Amino acid sequence: HPEIEVFIRNTQRKYSRGEFSPLRKDGGPIDKKTSIMLLFMMHRQGVKIENMALAVLFFLVGLQPWALIMAVILGHQMFEGRKKKKVAGWFADEVKTVKSYYANATNDKAKHDILRNPVGAPIADGDFKEKEEEGEEKYDTVFVGSGPSTLFTAALLSRTGRTVLVVSPENDASGCHSVGQMGGVSKQTREKYSDVPFDIDSNNVAHTSRQQRLLAPALCSETDAQGGIRFSRIGTQADGFVSDILLIPGMGVDGRNDTHPFLLQAGGVTNIAIEAATFLGDGLPDEDGVGSSTSAGYLNACAGINATASEFYTSKLMKDQVNKMTKDSSYQEASVRYSSAFLDQVLPLNAHVRSLMAGIGMKGENLPPSKTSMAAHVTNICSQASEEGFTYPVGGPRALCHALASVIEQNGGKVVTGAKIKEFIFEKDANAKEEEKDTKSKDKPAQGGDPNKPRCVGVQLADGRTISVGADKDSCVVSMLGFIPTFIFHMSDDIRSRYGIPAGLPSLAERRPLLKILVGLRGTSEELSLTGADWYRLPNASIALDEKDEVTGQVKPGLIGAQIIDREESEEKNEEAESSEGTRGKRNKTASVPKKAKPVKFNGGSSWMKISFPSAKDPSWKERYSDISTCVVTVEADDDFVQMFDSSPKLFINKKPSSSECSRFIEKVEKELLNNFPQLEDKIDFCSMTGPLRKGLSQTPLRYAAKGVRPESPYPGLFMGGSDITVGDSFSGAMVGGWMAANAIINYSFIDHLYLEKNVTNDLSRFMKSPKHSGEDDVAVPFQQIAVEKLVPDDEEEDDEIQMPSAEYSKEE
Repeated sequence: HPEIEVFIRNTQRKYSRGEFSPLRKDGGPIDKKTSIMLLFMMHRQGVKIENMALAVLFFLVGLQPWALIMAVILGHQMFEGRKKKKVAGWFADEVKTVKSYYANATNDKAKHDILRNPVGAPIADGDFKEKEEEGEEKYDTVFVGSGPSTLFTAALLSRTGRTVLVVSPENDASGCHSVGQMGGVSKQTREKYSDVPFDIDSNNVAHTSRQQRLLAPALCSETDAQGGIRFSRIGTQADGFVSDILLIPGMGVDGRNDTHPFLLQAGGVTNIAIEAATFLGDGLPDEDGVGSSTSAGYLNACAGINATASEFYTSKLMKDQVNKMTKDSSYQEASVRYSSAFLDQVLPLNAHVRSLMAGIGMKGENLPPSKTSMAAHVTNICSQASEEGFTYPVGGPRALCHALASVIEQNGGKVVTGAKIKEFIFEKDANAKEEEKDTKSKDKPAQGGDPNKPRCVGVQLADGRTISVGADKDSCVVSMLGFIPTFIFHMSDDIRSRYGIPAGLPSLAERRPLLKILVGLRGTSEELSLTGADWYRLPNASIALDEKDEVTGQVKPGLIGAQIIDREESEEKNEEAESSEGTRGKRNKTASVPKKAKPVKFNGGSSWMKISFPSAKDPSWKERYSDISTCVVTVEADDDFVQMFDSSPKLFINKKPSSSECSRFIEKVEKELLNNFPQLEDKIDFCSMTGPLRKGLSQTPLRYAAKGVRPESPYPGLFMGGSDITVGDSFSGAMVGGWMAANAIINYSFIDHLYLEKNVTNDLSRFMKSPKHSGEDDVAVPFQQIAVEKLVPDDEEEDDEIQMPSAEYSKEE
């Protein structure tokens, strides 16, 4: 047809002139110098990397506008397709649904009775062999650790199709202790408290609605999105849901060594600001939330920094090459700075408010602001300033861990307890062994050891038995013990000295271990007037002695926690190296031995101390144990129990004190307990001590700057999880650390994390079947006085696949 012929000829002429080419014939629309200047300005203004890539294609490469639009459409389609697919490392076709751990319980009492049993099964003689042959491995993923974060991470991976084994060194995989583990207790007391759990860890939950979304993919059962687990708000409506009581020397009083309790209530920034105005002389907040309140302004500034925390922790899952292409977040920049500088700059005039913020920012470790990372400080501040306050799992950590362990077991895994670990097992594959033979004559690298590191293939128990995961590339071992125990105490000398430890770890320091004094009490929480709030004495936040220039009138802020700083400086001076040709144990390390001058001792009335009553936090406790209450007192282990070595990294070695020294120490702590809670006089059944317990790396800026503090270790097949990766002494921090480990094992790409919001919890939620609701709330641990209150705001987007339930709160009628 003539018209078709004309159209074809015109099309051919346009094609020959290059009009259909995706690239412009003469390059970009403007000259290259101008294009480079524009791109540089865009980069300085923080334009996202994907938009920068499109700008490069348009200005420098010279892509046609229609081709650019097509590229965007195709890229969007590819991303959406990837979002709906399972990434490499997933073995199952679909996520298996599980029954609730209490499915066979016929009544409330039966549900309560489950919680009298520890989580996991004691290790048996026939469980493992001294040496497993290749191909005999039953598990492809082995976890070493205890507590909710360990079981949460294991449950996530078990739902992806992995066969998971959890090896708990404790007798209860939930981390709770019982009277059976304690010495010096009478037979009668042992029988009375035989099945009573003592929650010795910090299991207070901040940002509960956020934690529910994180936990749901691991807990979801056939009948409930949260596996029946509920959380109860700490405190009562009468006291404003007080979660913490702080005693800070000099704060709110005239004498520098005097103290007055400061109550931290739920309700967010406004409540804290009003309390600071009432008791510390700060200004009052206005309707907008700040007004003349310096404390409200400081809390909001911390929230601004903490808003980019997820970017910082996500960067630990990506390669260094990718991180170099992205701009550092404000949280990352703050992480390598000391919190004291920020406190002095924002709160220069009111030393009492400055001490309060220092105390809130570092309750869990006796570390002054001049040594505390700003990252840990702002994270703790924002947890306390949450509108939701703090909550506690109903039934305690045992209920939560029973639910998680049930998921693991129903997916073909197992949880064994009482299994003491000797060391991790490493093995080189055939290719690496050949490379090692070829390079034997060459000099060994000075930094980081041999680059061809062996693969972690299992763990060896203290009794000589081994647990192997094999040398398959998808098999792995996950240590939830922390960096110091993993790479110093549970790694052989030969492996460590030859292949090195994670980058930056030698420059870090272990925090001083803790002693836990477990106290059994006669009577209920109401009878003993116990509080669910945690009681802290914080010398590390003691008031600073500000100086005022008489001429200029300018205030020079003093040092917060000066007593702690003086003690630590004295320790450092007394740790001058002494030549030591001997070795420490079998670790072939040379360390300077501290002199005995000015030892660290627990002093009543002044030393760092925490007192908590776990039974008063749990609304189901009274129905389960009618006339018993529990108390846990936490103090730092003094020099009678541990000795610090100025090694690389700095660490503590446990001593073996005599029974009389232990008894005297317990008496001192018991006296302190009664001084602060006199209503407990004649109500104590027993006091017993456990520890010293290692609690991870000290939260200094060096910890957050260390490149090696990340889930993926330098050794193939060995991953790290827990709060050492995030923020210490925090339930939320430990959970996020476990979540990071699960994502690192599945090996999501940076595109998944940055652009597709694709991760292990989102994928599980997407591929998991929604629970079938029977109309009644399926609760794991029944308790009285339930009032349901929605935590997630109406305008906040919820998951499409699994509908999150609102939290359960205990309120007085």
